[in-house]
Amino acid sequence: MESSGLWIFLITTCLFSGIDGQTVEMDDGKSGYVGSKVDLRCRFINSSPPVKISQVTWQKLVNGTKQNVAIANPSLGVSVAPPYRDRVTFRNPAVRRRTPNLEDTTINFSSLRLIDEATYICEYTTFPAGNRENTVNLTVYVRPTTQMSLSTPTLVARSSNLKTPVATCVSANGKPPGTIRWETRVPGEVSTREYRNSDGTFTVQSDYILVPSKETHKETLTCVTSYNEEVFTDSVTLDIQYEPDVSVDGFDGNWYLNRENVQLSCQADANPAVSLYQWKVINGTIPSNAEIRDNVLTFKGPVTYDMQGIYVCDATNSIGTRSGSVEVSIVDKPVPQIATSDVISVIALLLAAGVLMGITVTVLVLKIRSRKDNSSNDSPSRKLSQPIRKRPGDDIQHSGRFYEELPSTADYVSYRLACNKEDYPEPYSPPINPPLSFLPQHPYHSQSTPASSSSSSTTMSKNTFSPPSHATAIFKYPSVPGLSSPPPGVAAYTFPKEQYV
Repeated sequence: MESSGLWIFLITTCLFSGIDGQTVEMDDGKSGYVGSKVDLRCRFINSSPPVKISQVTWQKLVNGTKQNVAIANPSLGVSVAPPYRDRVTFRNPAVRRRTPNLEDTTINFSSLRLIDEATYICEYTTFPAGNRENTVNLTVYVRPTTQMSLSTPTLVARSSNLKTPVATCVSANGKPPGTIRWETRVPGEVSTREYRNSDGTFTVQSDYILVPSKETHKETLTCVTSYNEEVFTDSVTLDIQYEPDVSVDGFDGNWYLNRENVQLSCQADANPAVSLYQWKVINGTIPSNAEIRDNVLTFKGPVTYDMQGIYVCDATNSIGTRSGSVEVSIVDKPVPQIATSDVISVIALLLAAGVLMGITVTVLVLKIRSRKDNSSNDSPSRKLSQPIRKRPGDDIQHSGRFYEELPSTADYVSYRLACNKEDYPEPYSPPINPPLSFLPQHPYHSQSTPASSSSSSTTMSKNTFSPPSHATAIFKYPSVPGLSSPPPGVAAYTFPKEQYV
């Protein structure tokens, strides 16, 4: 009976505790770099009424099994497992006392190692509620070491134009792996490889590949390594060895007879530096008055015809030998030389003339365009686009031609005479002065005999209208002193019928 009553009490207590609940608060995840410190938080939220904490145990979950890390017991105190004894401590000093307060059992990890990366369990043993636990994932980062170097000790520019790695950038033993990129103005290719190390870290190697040449000598390559949100940079300067690039200076084209103090200089661009200079003359020998000192060939005394020829300079370094040459010719008299200041003045004048000519052409083009625009605005096509008002009968009397209205009949006659040039040539066209009118004076009186006049008057008295017979009016040229008569064969001009009213 007592036994059954005890079980009922325990069940009731558990149910009551379950209603109020106890929880273990922890972070979702924590991270830190190798060698650094990190806190793993664990806090017990008790119930009301509170339950008794019997023990707190920190465990590491490895491949599904639990390994003890640290234990805090109210009676026995604190115990840390040997692998963590020097690196794990409870942050709250009250936990380390004989009568500890175990509400906050956060532990502090120092000198993190890669093997510390795992899932950790914080477990509370309570009475009578039982066990309560929670977990946190610890991630351990490893900051990589970066290094940049030339791929080979000696880089030589060869005529084969083969591509070769010239620089190598390494991000070693990082977790997670870093990323590498290159910054340079030298065109080339990038080859990147990633390796996984036995301890779980990664090594990334990137090579910069190009064709070694004289132009790439002393160029800078910069390796930029990114890790998490950190950026590391390192640079190297290319040291490309190449054969000498040789030229011969000193001959200005004005070596004339008896000129003094002339010399030739052998200029060589090489890496490494030139160790030997040699002079020779093609199909000839060096004059006896010439003195060789390193890369300079000096001629003592006046210039003579013996100095003519093609001079060759051979420059040698550890990579190879290259040559440069110049052809020397001797003239009788000095060649007029143009001073540099004169050349600059001439160039300035030509530039000024070109600018002035350009301005002039631009102004002329603008004026021509302006005139074209004005002429297009006043062109006959625009005038002809306006409708032309015709007079009645123009299409019949003057088909295809338009005449403006004449102010008087005399002008009309003059106009017709002036236009009828086939019948009346210009020398025989007499002027009409004063203007004449050829309209009949009595348009309603017919030209009849006296015998018929009485009948006509009788008809008029009866208010009857009798149109006149259209007798033809004959124009006779007036006799003007000083003018000749019309040419033979020209008939008198007959007025058109439309002139009668």
